[in-house]
Amino acid sequence: MNHIGDSNKKVSDTPISDSTAHNMGDLGMLCRMLERLAAVRLAYIKQLEAENDALRADLLLWNEKEVKL
Repeated sequence: MNHIGDSNKKVSDTPISDSTAHNMGDLGMLCRMLERLAAVRLAYIKQLEAENDALRADLLLWNEKEVKL
């Protein structure tokens, strides 16, 4: 019994998800997952922007302190 399969068979360029039938429930779950991912990503971007702003403020204060010396 061969568990590897036919090594001469070409792999399709079409993703399996394109050739698989989906029902509305599956599509709804996928949409919810994508919305959650987008929300997490947006929150992460906002956090990075806030940290960047704080670092810029620290850098400006440090530069002012160095100029006064």
